[in-house]
Amino acid sequence: MKPLSALVCANVMLAIAMTFSMQSAPLPMWSMVIAWAAFFHLGGMQHAPSALLAVLAHAVFGVLAGWLAALAILANPTALPGTVWVPLVVGAAVGLMSAASGWSRLAVLPVCVYGFAANWAFLDVPGRFDPAVLTALRADNVLVALPPALLIGGLFGWANARLIVRLSAPAADSGRTA
Repeated sequence: MKPLSALVCANVMLAIAMTFSMQSAPLPMWSMVIAWAAFFHLGGMQHAPSALLAVLAHAVFGVLAGWLAALAILANPTALPGTVWVPLVVGAAVGLMSAASGWSRLAVLPVCVYGFAANWAFLDVPGRFDPAVLTALRADNVLVALPPALLIGGLFGWANARLIVRLSAPAADSGRTA
């Protein structure tokens, strides 16, 4: 199969599989899609194991930065209005992620930001942006829900890369001549 055809076929099959399986699973599918894309952003076609580890390190760090920002926003020890406090906290979190990109394990800042954004998308569901939820060991806590979703999404990326290679491999020669 031509490489583009293999890519299209693999992407379609796995997107259907993910969407179908997530209809009954409690994991946040769009966080999984972010991790799947980040896997390729981090070189998953050429270096699958290291790309998967990098997805987890970067995106989970972004989720952690977002979780800390959420707690700071909710605490607001300064009594500043939310219109001032929230941008300051988000700016501090972005500064933290930017500074951390100087460390080789977190050097791909956009993937940290993907995790940060996934955190806020998850917290945008009513009832989740609550200090009791954010500090409890339960399925609707972003720190509990997102790391497994990011891992599974990264594994979908790995499966996608393998399927593309398999589909685009030349057909085995049967040993017969025409």
